[in-house]
Amino acid sequence: MLSLGNASSIPPRLPTLSSVLRTLRDSRVPQLPSVQFTLVCLSYRGYWTSRGRASEKGIRRDAEAALRWISQSHAETYSESDQAPKPTVLLWGQSIGSGVATNLAASGSLQQLLEVGGLILETPFLSVRDMLEVLYPQKWLPYRHLWPFLRNQLDSWKNLGVIAELSKASGRSPPHILILEAGKDELVPAEQGERLLQRCIEVGLSVEKTAVRGAYHNESTTRAAGRKAVAEFILQQTNRHLESTPPR
Repeated sequence: MLSLGNASSIPPRLPTLSSVLRTLRDSRVPQLPSVQFTLVCLSYRGYWTSRGRASEKGIRRDAEAALRWISQSHAETYSESDQAPKPTVLLWGQSIGSGVATNLAASGSLQQLLEVGGLILETPFLSVRDMLEVLYPQKWLPYRHLWPFLRNQLDSWKNLGVIAELSKASGRSPPHILILEAGKDELVPAEQGERLLQRCIEVGLSVEKTAVRGAYHNESTTRAAGRKAVAEFILQQTNRHLESTPPR
């Protein structure tokens, strides 16, 4: 799993991510073979202890570098003689990180390294442009009209269409999508998650949506219902991957 969360909140999210792994461990079903789960958390340039200046282009390169690192680490751990199945990666983005996750899945440049089996989009929004209109709805303010000059788009609505097209062109199964909403999200309107759900259905992507009741924007996976939803989704995709991967 590659966590592409709200980068500025990486330190407080670490305990949350650990609790999801514990829920995942406790949710194991007898039919699931022993599987190693590795969670990689990315600290983008310009955030936390990372140097540099944040930009959509730079963050995309950081995410691609993380995916290469995962692929290389797996290759060093397992030799051709091992019975370990080919690895799959789930891209997990929270808030703005959801746009980074869909950007990475839509790039297609690293699909030959690892199979992207699924995307966890936690409290996602459609795009920076759409959020600009949400945050500044007043028509007399210029902000909502400045989207052509935005340097960062993070357009998940567009990316979902690209992901579907890439899957068709390559003949590979498209990644499955989990949209995890906060029931009392004070930042992203519920309508954004619903439109992403309809977009997935429109382009033929397998999708499910869960709302965590009573949760605010940064609380979806701090609550038991959210942790359970993520853990169950990870187990589902793991089973699906193992069933479709022939033994070496």
